[in-house]
Amino acid sequence: MLFHPLGSPKWSRIDAGFLDPGYLKIVGSEHPGVDLNRAGTSGDADLGHPVLCIAPGVVEEVAHDEVWGHVVLVRHDHAVARYVGRILGREIPALWSQYAHLIWPVVEKGQRVLGGQAIGGMGKGGRQRYWAHLHFELRVSLLPALYWPGKRREVIERSYLDPAPVLAKTDQEHRYVWHLVVNLTKPDMPQVRPARGEDFGA
Repeated sequence: MLFHPLGSPKWSRIDAGFLDPGYLKIVGSEHPGVDLNRAGTSGDADLGHPVLCIAPGVVEEVAHDEVWGHVVLVRHDHAVARYVGRILGREIPALWSQYAHLIWPVVEKGQRVLGGQAIGGMGKGGRQRYWAHLHFELRVSLLPALYWPGKRREVIERSYLDPAPVLAKTDQEHRYVWHLVVNLTKPDMPQVRPARGEDFGA
């Protein structure tokens, strides 16, 4: 029922974990999600790699700022929240997934999206100050897409989930994903084209 945002767990790695003490030490902030890259890559090798929605839902917000870059927040169906609750062994009344540091979004607010649908491409943040990666969050409270809890660990424990055990259970391996395509005559209008999963290391 769930898709991995990079296509499959075996194609990806977590570079910074949920409430990662190393992140707190280096950045000075708690980490309310996970930072994802493809397995076996480094630097900006993943720039533009398609980012997939993990499950059906509706785009709650599409936002941008100079730190986050482009961000997409998706409100998932109740059936998805119940399924994630079964994975974690707890009741999840509502669920949102957030995808940050996108180079471009390819969805808009209010749009219905499917599990496995491309919602954007992996980017570097608004100031281009990071290596390309996806910052991914699971939220159980509705917060603005650009919200950052800083050192407020109690907010994270109340309003966020650790994505790692959920991503480990993504059982819909995507064999047919998308390339992000740049239209050189209209560079602000990103497009996607179909590509086989083998193109991404399947």
